Amino acid sequence: MRWRSETKLVGITYQEREDAELQWLDGSQVTGVTYMEKGSHEVKHLSASRLDVNLLGNVTTAGVLYQDRVTTDVQLLPGSMIVGMLYEETKAPGVKLLRAVHPELELISGHDVRGLLYQEQGSSEVKLLSDTSDLSIAIAAKLVGVLRRERQADTLSLVSGHDVRGLLYQEQGSSEVKLLSDTSDLSIANGAKVAAILYQAEVSST
Repeated sequence: MRWRSETKLVGITYQEREDAELQWLDGSQVTGVTYMEKGSHEVKHLSASRLDVNLLGNVTTAGVLYQDRVTTDVQLLPGSMIVGMLYEETKAPGVKLLRAVHPELELISGHDVRGLLYQEQGSSEVKLLSDTSDLSIAIAAKLVGVLRRERQADTLSLVSGHDVRGLLYQEQGSSEVKLLSDTSDLSIANGAKVAAILYQAEVSST
């Protein structure tokens, strides 16, 4: 029987340094993942053809091998730079997050986004975009908040724009997911649909 992965790697978010903006590596560029099992220093390798994100839940990611789109050379993204892996399960819709070095980073799937609160450039008025399948209405606007559906209680909650670390979006007619880390100007995502939101959760002091 032919092996089939239960997940599809959408992409990887990473930072070149701790205070830098999030950057994006598309899943289609990934050729493999190196990892170490707990209590072991032996580095193992999973090729892209055998990659199932579920297998990486209890291991330490040492690095990601990817193909540079310009030079076509295979390069290494160190595990210390990786913030998280975005993936989809084959049997369930919606983007999910496997966190790496930032346990406080959370993801809101596009299915649970009920609206974006935004301000047009030079205006203090806050407007609501409830249809997040087309961001063209909010062109050149600044994101000030995200309304999300809490699945367990089936209620709405608000995530402040200050806590948003990135907006994942898909251009019309494309399955490729892209990352917009600077949400002070939504122009780059003009006409696109929201795939997910990455935000910084409050860290408990206890």
